[in-house]
Amino acid sequence: MADISFPARITVRRETDVDGLPILTAQTSLTDDVAALPLPLGPQGEPGPRGRPRSTFRKMGEIADAAARPAGLGAEDRGKWWHRLDDNGMDVWTGAGWRHSPDSVGPRGPVAVANAITVAPAEHNENLTVPAVEFTGEGAEQRLDVTVPAGERGPKGPPGVSGTITESPDYDSTSVPGRGAVFAYHRASRKFRPLPAPLGTGPWSWYQEDFVSEQVAATSRIEAGTFTVPAQPFDWRPVVYGHGYSYSPNTGTQGAEIVVRLHHAQGQIVGTGAAGSGGWMYMPILPCYRDGSTTKAMAPTSDFAIVPAGQPANFVVAVERTGNGTSNIGYKNTRASLVVFARPIG
Repeated sequence: MADISFPARITVRRETDVDGLPILTAQTSLTDDVAALPLPLGPQGEPGPRGRPRSTFRKMGEIADAAARPAGLGAEDRGKWWHRLDDNGMDVWTGAGWRHSPDSVGPRGPVAVANAITVAPAEHNENLTVPAVEFTGEGAEQRLDVTVPAGERGPKGPPGVSGTITESPDYDSTSVPGRGAVFAYHRASRKFRPLPAPLGTGPWSWYQEDFVSEQVAATSRIEAGTFTVPAQPFDWRPVVYGHGYSYSPNTGTQGAEIVVRLHHAQGQIVGTGAAGSGGWMYMPILPCYRDGSTTKAMAPTSDFAIVPAGQPANFVVAVERTGNGTSNIGYKNTRASLVVFARPIG
């Protein structure tokens, strides 16, 4: 609050009390015009209680005059009004009484166009948690969009009945399962379908002690073992993998390679290891379709190295000399292995 300055006369008297202590008394005298000055405003007080919200006007109808005002209105009827026909005015109920405004009702306007609200399909989304209603558009053409949130997750239901894979919309029923086919995802159609097994049926495998013991000799060929795959109910072509030790000295004129032949010692080659020299070499055996030294070009219609249905197949594993040398070659069964798959044909 700002200071207020005004002229005044101050009279100070000094007295003593019963104990002899001094007492000063000051008296202020004001002129009449100064005494009539208004006092300054004090500090702002606390806010008062919030008032009741103002009610919107709601037209309820028409009445002939004041005598036709409806009775029995209360505070909950605040804002209702009636058109007074005798003076073209408004009779408004304030919640506690009537308030009249003469000549306050204008002429009736034209009839508005009928409002049309198009209700859009409700959107159900389990990721939405807040319901919403939205009106869009102007005038008589409006659109109502409603968002319905997902409710609380219910309890886990009982296990359903197992369905049939071939009846699923994710299954490509245009493909007929072949012999030995597997259930797999086909990236081109983006559906599941029967596909040929990548390596066929099997495997049949042999390891270490199943092979003959170590041999080294000055010969063109040393057999390491003969292994049999039983007869299958379909035509098939073997896919072979494995490992084995081969030996050849580094003479510059020869090497040694591991070969896997079909049926007999002179049969078609279906797997080989790389030829090498310079001592013992542990080599992988990989699929290789070869007739003698001629590699066969394979195609879906090729009949090379096919085992007929109902017939067993022998696989002869051997180390064979390459080149023109006459030195020793060798084979040993340490960590030797052979794995055979039967890939169906047709």
